[in-house]
Amino acid sequence: MYKKILSASLVAVAVMFSGCGNDNTTCRIDIQKAIDEGRYDSAISDLQGKCATAYTQSDLDMNLAAAYMGKSGYSVSDIADMLINSADNRDAFTSFLTSVEAKKRGNSLPLLSKANGYFLNAIQAGGNASAIKLCSMANLDAKDDSRLTNACLYIGFNETIKAANTITYLTGNVDTLVNSIDSKSGDTPDDMRASLEALVWATTSGYSDSNITATDINISGNPFTALNITYNENGATKVFYRLAKNSQQDANNTTIITDGYCDENGSKTACTDIENSDGSINMSDSAAANCYACPVLIDKNTTMGIAQLLVDTINNGADTISAVAGNDDVASSIADFKEEITNSRDGNVTIQNIIDYLQK
Repeated sequence: MYKKILSASLVAVAVMFSGCGNDNTTCRIDIQKAIDEGRYDSAISDLQGKCATAYTQSDLDMNLAAAYMGKSGYSVSDIADMLINSADNRDAFTSFLTSVEAKKRGNSLPLLSKANGYFLNAIQAGGNASAIKLCSMANLDAKDDSRLTNACLYIGFNETIKAANTITYLTGNVDTLVNSIDSKSGDTPDDMRASLEALVWATTSGYSDSNITATDINISGNPFTALNITYNENGATKVFYRLAKNSQQDANNTTIITDGYCDENGSKTACTDIENSDGSINMSDSAAANCYACPVLIDKNTTMGIAQLLVDTINNGADTISAVAGNDDVASSIADFKEEITNSRDGNVTIQNIIDYLQK
């Protein structure tokens, strides 16, 4: 679905790393080389240190964004490869999902969020506008600014990757999930089903096949609600741990992006071996009683909620790429992408659309 915008992507790469002015050329060349070679920590250190004055503020932010995207596991060349490989697939989204899973790292989402922030800084000149406003068709047409267009293209890519990356946190068995969606077999992995039922529990007031118990806890000093999702099937009991923002079941609540298991101090050491191969918890392990799903933190106190993150990233990514591309064929491709999830070519993706799609 994305082949039509690949050429625009490659043009944006050239502009992103072009620098500005004639001073500090060595610094700019060294930064570009470090990013090209995957030495992202070195690039970030120099951009925030000795090479900070080699750029305009906008160029500095663009290069920091590129470095953080690369550090997340999704460099510019990686994105181009994933777009090419998913372009001719029958279900482009599941193909893209598989590619994203293969490159995911434990800290991918926080780094992608940081990259997105730098992209926004690069184009809002000290303001505080959203990507939807800055990258709308009306604003792009009014400004006719290549820097704005390039940044918006990458914001769209970033948001789309974040959406797919978020889904991979909901199950440890992405291959089974993808096969289930492609074949419409309904063989949703058990850990994905637990994730989705926890999300339904948090954002509404109901759930279906499981028994969910909620306990208010603190992890690393931050308040959460630990969810135990229990299934009793054919005489067997399976328990899954998930984490909600709080215990209030309504549209303002959400489950939290988690990675592995930890105790109340945030330590994963004692909780390393409590998970079975299907993602359920080994309740015979004495450590399991003191372990919880471990929150992924953007910083010391900030978490990421699954519900709004999925809705915003899928809608923002598709809308932003469509606005930047400015091509009827591209717009049609993005509409196809939304239709895969919503069964409609118009309107925004909702959390219920996502739940229904992932349970196919």
